[in-house]
Amino acid sequence: MTIRTVLVDDEQPARDRLRQLLVEIDDVVIVGEAGDAIDARDTIAATRPDVVFLDIEMPQVSGTALAHSLPEPRPFIVFATAFDQYAVDAFAVDATDYLVKPITRARLAGTLARVRERLSGRSDLERDLAAASAAQAALLPRSMPAMPGFDAAALTRPARGVGGDFFIAQALTDQRVALALGDVAGKGVPAGLVASSLQARIEAVARYGAGTATDVVTSINRTLCITSDGARFATLTYLEVNAPSGDVTLVNAGHLPALLVSRDAAARYFVSTGPALGLLPEATFPAHHVTMQDGEMLVLISDGVTEAFSAEGEEYGDARLLEVVMAQGASSAALMCQAIVDDVRCHAPGPPGDDLTVLVLKRSDGST
Repeated sequence: MTIRTVLVDDEQPARDRLRQLLVEIDDVVIVGEAGDAIDARDTIAATRPDVVFLDIEMPQVSGTALAHSLPEPRPFIVFATAFDQYAVDAFAVDATDYLVKPITRARLAGTLARVRERLSGRSDLERDLAAASAAQAALLPRSMPAMPGFDAAALTRPARGVGGDFFIAQALTDQRVALALGDVAGKGVPAGLVASSLQARIEAVARYGAGTATDVVTSINRTLCITSDGARFATLTYLEVNAPSGDVTLVNAGHLPALLVSRDAAARYFVSTGPALGLLPEATFPAHHVTMQDGEMLVLISDGVTEAFSAEGEEYGDARLLEVVMAQGASSAALMCQAIVDDVRCHAPGPPGDDLTVLVLKRSDGST
């Protein structure tokens, strides 16, 4: 059994010391490192480690806040910090262990023994779910295509490790890029299988099929109607971006309205132009057209954002989403995605009830 680990600490010497200790251990492999919680989220999502060695005091987002925000199935968490007064907070997030710096070989050996015990205690179903989650995450785009004059980012958090949300980001030509956010009905592995298949179909049709954005979505809808027989449908917002001109073509197939916020804080919504995919084989999907101006930001979300409920039963809703977007309007696309996800988790801090995905496209004027 190999223990796949990620190291997260804002101090490079601390990461170097821990790395030196871990490379001496035969069954430990370091698959990633990060110097802050924001980079750590991306690294953990991309590598799906078994255990994360995590500092607590870090700039912007603390280690405990990061641990709280990780989706299921979560890696085992081992906190490593110079301040033992954080022990209670650490175990409040079900940490596997707590190491006080400077870390010794003997103390680290005890921690790894505990990790091995917990790994061996995982059921076959848990291991399969973790593997499926890693496989689905690997299918998602690792980065956004180059779009001169634009800044784009996306972030997804499945409710059950594997989910029905997905996003797409691929170059079509030197000047055109396709972006999309989709949501398959349901949650868990069944929805995840459909989502990954649908994602691959859209990428193939967009890249190799001739036609407009409307043609792409129409083709996908007909195929899904044939293969799903109405048992699994999906909503989708599909964009084609012409980077030099700033022109964006948007097709909304039964999805939540896309939100466009301008520099002067004016909001505009692009509502559904056709039904959800997989229901009506002869459905049509007209397109919206907009030329984005400098500083404007287009925000796409899945319903896991607006339909997140607090402990008191209050829905997150469109108004709160708009408030966050307005407040973070000067942020980069990546920081906007993170701000929305963090605010949803603040509103509904317990286990997520639905998959949550955000995609942001910003017309950049060079000021961010």
